[in-house]
Amino acid sequence: MATIPIGPGAARVLPEAQQNRVITMDPSLQSRGAQQVADTVQRAALGFLDQRQKEDQALARVKASNALFERETQISTINSDLAEQVRLGTLSHDKLEEAYQGAVAKLEPLQVAGLSEAEVEGMGLAQQRLQLAGQDSVRKLAIGARADAAKGDLATRLDMIGKEAAMPGADIGKLNARLDGEDVDMAGRLAYGEMWPARKQEAKDANWTTQATQRVVQARDGLGSLQQIEHDLTAADGFYAGKLDPEKRNQLLSTVTGRIYQVKEHNQRQAEMREMKAERVLAQMDRQAATGIPPTVADQQRWRSALSGTSMAGEYNTRVQEMNEVQGLLRKPMLDQQQYLDTKRRQLAETGGSVAQINNLNRLQTAVDNNLKLMRDDPLTFNAMRTGQDVEPLDITGIATPEGQARLAEQLGQRYDVVNSVRKAYGPEVARSPWKPGEQAMLAAVINQADDATKLQLFGTLAQSAPTGADYAAAIKPLVADQPVTVLAGLAKFRDLKGADGTDVPKMLLQGQKILADKSVPMPKENLMRAAFDDKVGAALVPGTPQREQAYQGFKALYASTALAAGKAYEEGDNLDRKTTEKAIELVTGGISERAGQKVVKPYGMEDKAFDKAVDTELEGLAKRTEFPLGQLEDMPLSPVPGKEGIYYLLNAGRVQVDPKTNEPMIVRVK
Repeated sequence: MATIPIGPGAARVLPEAQQNRVITMDPSLQSRGAQQVADTVQRAALGFLDQRQKEDQALARVKASNALFERETQISTINSDLAEQVRLGTLSHDKLEEAYQGAVAKLEPLQVAGLSEAEVEGMGLAQQRLQLAGQDSVRKLAIGARADAAKGDLATRLDMIGKEAAMPGADIGKLNARLDGEDVDMAGRLAYGEMWPARKQEAKDANWTTQATQRVVQARDGLGSLQQIEHDLTAADGFYAGKLDPEKRNQLLSTVTGRIYQVKEHNQRQAEMREMKAERVLAQMDRQAATGIPPTVADQQRWRSALSGTSMAGEYNTRVQEMNEVQGLLRKPMLDQQQYLDTKRRQLAETGGSVAQINNLNRLQTAVDNNLKLMRDDPLTFNAMRTGQDVEPLDITGIATPEGQARLAEQLGQRYDVVNSVRKAYGPEVARSPWKPGEQAMLAAVINQADDATKLQLFGTLAQSAPTGADYAAAIKPLVADQPVTVLAGLAKFRDLKGADGTDVPKMLLQGQKILADKSVPMPKENLMRAAFDDKVGAALVPGTPQREQAYQGFKALYASTALAAGKAYEEGDNLDRKTTEKAIELVTGGISERAGQKVVKPYGMEDKAFDKAVDTELEGLAKRTEFPLGQLEDMPLSPVPGKEGIYYLLNAGRVQVDPKTNEPMIVRVK
């Protein structure tokens, strides 16, 4: 049955009821039970209060422990912040402890509620120990900061002394003596301790090294200064003996030795280059002498300066005298120049001469030869050197306008006047060319790229300014020497050649040349063209000569342009058209006639009857003058005189017939 517990281990107060029995209650037993219950409740209450008090005390001790840990952290943070300020330089070492005390004083007091008196006292002691430990750390930090400050001050002092040591003329001994001062030594020991003597010696060595390095820099290319530094670095009594450590001395010595080698090599090369330049200057003086023009004062000063200090310095005065001799010789007439050279050569052969005299004679001969070649090939430059006045540069920019053509013709006319005056003074061996070498190359390039109209305009301007056909031919041939058809077109432009039907020969020649070059129109084969030309011309033009080949090239060009104008078309293997062939032959040669059974070239555009009549008249006159039988003269073939249109030699058995009375060639003039 259920029971009511009244405490731990309480015994039952009611006896087990027996069935069919009546139970009666004992009042004393009831009172004792109630008392037991009350005691139990009181004991439980007291145990609870005691447990509560123990828990509160434990919690207070935990809080106090946490507060101590937090205070330790706070002090550590203060120390870290102060260390950072010292590192950054915002707090000096002598203010560290004061800053620490101030920071600690600002901390909140520790909470000790709930602790016993003994525990409160223990908390105070623990807090004091933490603050003292932090203070010790700050003092250690101050000591390190003080040493760092001393290092910084010493670094500044050493830097200033090092910079002063790098100044020219610095007294390194006096500068190094500053490092031996009592104050500096005390600061050094504070900063570096036992390492200060070594650090000081290193600074002194660095100052000596700086001075030696400055001396090397200042020496530059001074060989004597570099050699003195080498002695100071290596000799037992050298300036740097005992002042530099071996490593730095060896480094400087390597630099100085290498620089000495470079300076010696540089000086050697410079000397050799001055000798080479002196040779070039002497050659320039020789070339100047060959011109016949006195050198300018500036040239003479430049030559003297270039030769000074070389092995050829003594040649200057000698060369100037020889230059004056050359110039005087070149101003003489050509015949006198050669006679002068022959006289000197004969004197040397008879009496002998030194190497210098022989060289001078050779130099004179070379100058005369070069001067003669310049006169023959480039009369404009020759005249400029002789007179000191040059012709004005050509202006071909306006060749397409009448004004530009007139201006160019005027310039060319002046040039022809100069060239012909030189020819008159020095003879027909002087070239007729109105061009200077650079202009000739420039004009040749212009003509090569110009269209046909521009070429004809330029040829026309040249024709207007040229005094004679020979002058004109001499002007255009160098410009188009590799283009025989263009040469023919230029010559035709000078003579303004036209066919019987008004055909513009120069224009047709250039047009045909273009057709043959680009092969834009089919033409008969080369062998057929050559056969047709040989058949029509025969021996009127001497086979194998440049004149015949040039005429053949002109024939091909004229055939091509004439066939195109006539609308002739050719297929593979077609022969030449007869009328076109005859017209092309007539246009390129002027016409082919026949005398004494041989073909002969007529004057351009002359009819056969007029040609025969003129020849017959000339032969009758020759027969009377030379007393040659007229019939014999009529049987002699005619051969054109080169470069002379309408003038012919009489040939007898293939040779020029000579007038028996004058012993001169017999000539027929039909024009």
